[in-house]
Amino acid sequence: MERCIKAILSVVPLKTFLLNRDCVKENKLYQTVLSTIVEPLANELTTDAVKTISTNLIKVGVLYDTVYNRLHTGQWNAVATSEREMFTILTYVRIVYTLYASNSYEDAIKDNIYLADLGLMLGCPIGLECKNVPTDLLTETASILTGELANLDKQEPPVKRIKLDDITGEISLTENKSNDVPIMKCPSLEYFGTRCYDTKQPAVLNGIIDGWPAMERWHDPNYLLKVAGERTVPIEIGSQYSSDDWSQKLMKFRDFLEQSICCEPSDSAGKQPPAYLAQHDLFDQIPALRADIAIPDYIGRTDAQPRIKAWLGPKGTVSPLHTDPCHNLLCQVFGAKLIILARPEDTERLYPHDHFILNNTSQVDARRPDYNRFPLVRDVRFYRLTLRRGEVLYIPPKWWHYVESLSPSFSVSFWFE
Repeated sequence: MERCIKAILSVVPLKTFLLNRDCVKENKLYQTVLSTIVEPLANELTTDAVKTISTNLIKVGVLYDTVYNRLHTGQWNAVATSEREMFTILTYVRIVYTLYASNSYEDAIKDNIYLADLGLMLGCPIGLECKNVPTDLLTETASILTGELANLDKQEPPVKRIKLDDITGEISLTENKSNDVPIMKCPSLEYFGTRCYDTKQPAVLNGIIDGWPAMERWHDPNYLLKVAGERTVPIEIGSQYSSDDWSQKLMKFRDFLEQSICCEPSDSAGKQPPAYLAQHDLFDQIPALRADIAIPDYIGRTDAQPRIKAWLGPKGTVSPLHTDPCHNLLCQVFGAKLIILARPEDTERLYPHDHFILNNTSQVDARRPDYNRFPLVRDVRFYRLTLRRGEVLYIPPKWWHYVESLSPSFSVSFWFE
């Protein structure tokens, strides 16, 4: 316990780093309460100081709940950055005091991993360097906690490895043969730039992610459980985000993986709607997974810091026909996906939703267009392809794309300018 607490406290100098943040200094209440809470920690509080620990845990809990409620009042985009940053600080301090107060070390570690993940999702990153590597306060804290849990966990029976041969076999011959998009084998940066990026033409790129450690590691559920099993992630529930049955919930990564990816199709059929870890900053949250991939050289030509998103789900998950404002390299680590593309020039013929939240999403089901309801779709040329393990699809800005998983699937998107 003491070792873990010391490791977390060593991440930042408490007084100079935390108490001098503008979000603390500009609010008298925050400053007063946080100062009294941080002071004992800075002076090497011990687990014997029961009264101090209990009192300060209550104080940080009350302030934490106050800020949490402020984050959930009104529109999310109107929440002040200072409130989110304060939530990050309070999460960090609460984790330390929870460890001090706990009688069950393993339960405390698991509870605090959840707190760290919630802080990462709702708070604001507080950047720092650890061993000369840029990171942030709660990411580093969560990594320390996850490492401690790995040392404590008892050996459990391994989960069956996802069989890549079975995944390939699930793809129908029709889908397996369709491909209306050019295929390029390791094109040079200049060739990609002139033939794809500059002209905004989609293409399938082969041979550019073969060296990723993820290509061998990620279809082993035991590896994913080891590095991410106890982490909490947002999961989409329902057929697709534009449907009435769509919702979101937080789940342990372990539960999501075992229920949606590793189970036999017959185990889950008809029992529950599809669950999808979609468009999530998983690699910012879990650096161990980020280390398994690399930014393709084609992106560095124009953007040194792309946004990296994870897409993990079972067969049947769907992203409806939609557009994104940036360039996209969609990298298929395992499984296969049906992709249907349409040109930006066909936007008016694809009947985008009127609501501002969905105005980048078509009302048309690209796989089964209803020509009676949407007659202009008859004049749209759709480009179809099957994206398989190890392949990368370049999707230019404003190109419409429909994505459906033909099998359990793990993809990585690089969005770049």
